[in-house]
Amino acid sequence: MNLEHEIKQNLQLTILGSGTLIPTVTRHPAGYLLEYEGEKILIDCGHTTIARLVDMGVDLHSINTLFISHFHTDHFADAFPFMHARWVDDLYKPESERQKKPLLVIGPKTLEERWNKLKEVFWPEPKENYGIKFLEGKQTIEISDLKIELFDVVHVPWFPSVGIKITHNGKTFVYTGDIGSNHLLEDLKAKVADVDVLLIECGTMKPSPSHFTIEQVMELVDTAKVKKAYVTHLRVENESLIQEKIGSRKDIVIAQDNMKILI
Repeated sequence: MNLEHEIKQNLQLTILGSGTLIPTVTRHPAGYLLEYEGEKILIDCGHTTIARLVDMGVDLHSINTLFISHFHTDHFADAFPFMHARWVDDLYKPESERQKKPLLVIGPKTLEERWNKLKEVFWPEPKENYGIKFLEGKQTIEISDLKIELFDVVHVPWFPSVGIKITHNGKTFVYTGDIGSNHLLEDLKAKVADVDVLLIECGTMKPSPSHFTIEQVMELVDTAKVKKAYVTHLRVENESLIQEKIGSRKDIVIAQDNMKILI
């Protein structure tokens, strides 16, 4: 089986940004592109994500679904500009070539309300609009033959957060978004049990109300029997310490920008 055929038969995840709020040369804010046949799902859209997509030759119009885990700018800042850029690009195309399918935006409760507040600031023209469909909060949906489950995540108390679980052809992928050290382990185990690929943040070296540690990632992988975990949302200065904790384990890998993962 050649690689092109294998990609079509599997989900492919591209790491656009594996860093935190402060972009660096090697790590950009959170952004991940999941591809399957004709479907592209953009998972989180932190500042610099649009540039990362353009750098990688991805047509913004080829992405029909946008998932937002929560409302911090390193996960959400490019979401509205992403939509607005597509709309402006359409203005310069013949009517027959313009985007017809609404952009599906899925994420936590209050998503549409917050989006509309951004619209008041960034897109004040009252008669201009763009096709968008919002789905909010804990639920299960289907896109093509992908089963997508949104589940509640404990991150910060001032807004809701969700993770995403995608199932296809017996394979499962879970992305937690940012997650607090006080999120109950038993609840997380139920969400990620036996998953093929887990993308999980590791934003702190000590337990924090809003971020996970590498020790917690390791415990979760072991107790939930995760097949492969990729740790992301890393501060560059912590990378060597995290790798030291992981040691020779093959089931936990430090995510890198531009990394491609077949699921």
